[in-house]
This record gives sequence, C-alpha cells and structure tokens, in this order.
Amino acid sequence: MSGVLMSNVLVTGGAGFIGSNVVRQLVEAGHDVTVADNLSKGEITNLDFKKVKFKQVDLCDAKAVAGLLTDVEYCFHFAARIGGIGYFHKYPAEILRDNTLMYSNLLDEARKARAFEKMIYISSSMVFERTEKFPSREEDIFTAPPPISHYGFSKLVGEYYSTAFHDQYGMKYTTFRPFNAYGPGEVPHNEPGMAHVIPDLIKKVYYDKQDPVEIFGAGTQVRAYTYVTDLANAVATLSFDKRTDNNDYNVAHPDALSVMDLLERIWKMCGPSGKPLRTKSVKAYKDDVQKRIPSVDKVLALGWKPKVSIDQGLTNTFEWIKAKHKSN
Repeated sequence: MSGVLMSNVLVTGGAGFIGSNVVRQLVEAGHDVTVADNLSKGEITNLDFKKVKFKQVDLCDAKAVAGLLTDVEYCFHFAARIGGIGYFHKYPAEILRDNTLMYSNLLDEARKARAFEKMIYISSSMVFERTEKFPSREEDIFTAPPPISHYGFSKLVGEYYSTAFHDQYGMKYTTFRPFNAYGPGEVPHNEPGMAHVIPDLIKKVYYDKQDPVEIFGAGTQVRAYTYVTDLANAVATLSFDKRTDNNDYNVAHPDALSVMDLLERIWKMCGPSGKPLRTKSVKAYKDDVQKRIPSVDKVLALGWKPKVSIDQGLTNTFEWIKAKHKSN
C-alpha cells in the first residue's frame, strides 16, 4: 500500500465472510472504514468497533441509503443475496430483485456524493456459467451466453450497471470476479447445497460422518478456489491502483480442482483414519455448471499473486470450523 493516500471508505456487507476480511486489511492499511450491513448473514462479531464505524441498513430501501455515501471516497460493494447452489435454486426471485436494487440504490447515491471517487463492485465467477472458453478471460464475458442462474445474471447486471454509470456520469469503477472464495469465517449449513462446497463437504465428512459421502452428480465439476485472505488482499490493495480504474479482473488461485479431487483431500485431512473414501451420487441441480476455470493473467500482471495453497487453506478452514463448533 506504499504511496496510497488514506481514504474514507464504505464497505457494504462488511460483516460478512469476504467483506470482513477486506475490512480488516483496509483498517490495517490505515483507511477510515465504515461498514454497512443488514446482518442477515454477516456477524457483528466479525467487526472491531474500536477500529470501524457501523451502520445497520437495508440497502434495498432507497430512503435508508440516502446520505450513506456522504464524504465517502471509495465504496466496496459486497452486500448480496448469496449462498451455495441450493440457495440459488430456492430464492431466485429474491436474489434477482434484491441484488439489483441494492446496487442501483448505491450508484444513485454515489452519483450525488461530491467526494466520491470510485465504486468497487464484487461480481462473481458465475457470470461465466455458460462460457465454452477455458481458461475464461475477462473479455470472454462479451461473447459468452448470459448466465442461466438468477444469481449469475444479477451479478452480470451489476457489471453492466458499473459500465453504464461510467459511460453516462463518468463514475470510476473496478470490478472483481472472485472464483469460489473459501476459508475461516464461512460456516456449514444444515441443508446440503445452501453453503458453499468446501464447508459443505467438511461437514459431511467430519460431523455427519457420511460413508459413503453424498455428492451432487458425479463430482466431476471443476472449479478454481481462492483463499479468502488472498482475495481480500487483491481487493483491498488493487482498488486504489489507478491501473484498475474502469477495469475488470478475475481473481482466483490458478490451480483448478474437481469436486472429487477436493473431497479426496478433505477425506484425507479429517475423515476416519484408514478407511477408503466411498461416494454416493445424488441428483445434481439443473444449473450446476460443470466447469469454471479462469484466466488470471490480467490480475497477476498487476503484481498480485495468491499465497495460500489449497491444502493449507483447507486445513485452516477445517480448524476454524472445528473451533467454531466447539464454542457453540
């Protein structure tokens, strides 16, 4: 962060899994941070009130958002209706409605705020749901068919909102597309598919002691996974880099794994000693994309690179989930 002027920043969804990690890194860098969160998923314990200001607000309510960006220079927009693939299928209307409303309200406020410098929009790898180009480059978004899922489509709409407000009002933005963020801070859900795949599989193996372990489909789905502090580092540092103005970036660890590869590592890490892994295929969701592999050349060219290996990241995640379970 050398040479970066300290700024007044707002982080929406800053009490959540990814947002709270970005908040910590922004605070460490010396920025003046305000968190706006409705606490529907975020946890108040993720925030240090000695170091950040907090506003509990419903971003879908335009009246509640009025004045939220007064004196704010940078807005990091993490707030969203989000979950695992089961969540996306269960709440499609609310996801599409709320994600669009939240961002629209924020952009309207940012346009009025005199001190405002830049909007940092957190998109999703799911905008590439239907691409047939691998690894997927940022520019492939213009030739790939639009996403099937309502969540993916809501995130693509947000990307178009960013460019539209830049084209019409000159508002600067940076878009980051995380690919399967994981790590300490995201708890498993009792219903399979409602959380993301890594905490979901850890729960099935360690707590539910499934044998065979149930997986959606054949387990051949391939994903890139990104440790949450690596992702937070990219967002918290590169957003202030002028090279990222009005640009978009895939952010991921470049090594992709299938769900079966992932499960084998988790079984070895926390499964019963000496027992072979057995799996049972259950019906996959209709929009369970089989492959999502990004090109990260563009973000690597800026000097960012992931520091945490998948094995170390899985260990850290498991230890956190285990400690969290004991404390409850």
